[in-house]
Amino acid sequence: MKSADEIRRTASSVESQERGVSVSEGQDNKAVIRTPDRRLRVFVSSTLGELAEERRAVARAISALRLTPVMFEQGARPHPPQEVYRAYLARSEVFIGLYWQRYGQAPPGADISGLEEEFDLSARLPKLLYVKKPAPGRDPRLADLLDRIQREGAASYRTFGGAAELGRLVRDDLAALLRTNPQSRHPRTPCVRPGATTPRHHRHRAGTGWPRRAILPGRRP
Repeated sequence: MKSADEIRRTASSVESQERGVSVSEGQDNKAVIRTPDRRLRVFVSSTLGELAEERRAVARAISALRLTPVMFEQGARPHPPQEVYRAYLARSEVFIGLYWQRYGQAPPGADISGLEEEFDLSARLPKLLYVKKPAPGRDPRLADLLDRIQREGAASYRTFGGAAELGRLVRDDLAALLRTNPQSRHPRTPCVRPGATTPRHHRHRAGTGWPRRAILPGRRP
């Protein structure tokens, strides 16, 4: 049976093939992931099926700003989905969360869904969150997550009604985020060892050029 480190290294190689990132050897012969074009990497979190059109609109908005959308999609993979989205998050600089009615399923042995874990793992990143309305059939667990987000004050969110509106909001909010964070226009080359994940209660590190919380004009505190 493969060790956890071997699985993570393999997952990183898979991601490099899917995303066009290069893999080089670092210290201790461990692979190092680098983004050749040095574009800002924007992780998009949501349930997949019910927000498929919205995810496409967000990907277009991100790409229009010459940023790189990082999106976890379903498909045949040799590694657990949890390992894959953790790796993607560890190499991203901005987190976008999309929420509507579904909460998602918890991975084996976990108490929370991948959707909620992705939010928890994004503590170090500036966040742009969007909630679709109306949502007459919203899962109570998702409602609890949204309540927790507001209660903890870790981020704020905007509401939207459809994919076109969401695309405009994301484009404008990302552009504003770039203006208020000049260093983000030329981010450092991401260099993350495979398997590196962000602790649930990790805090912002000085010198990254990003505030722990990004509040944009017009967004609810």
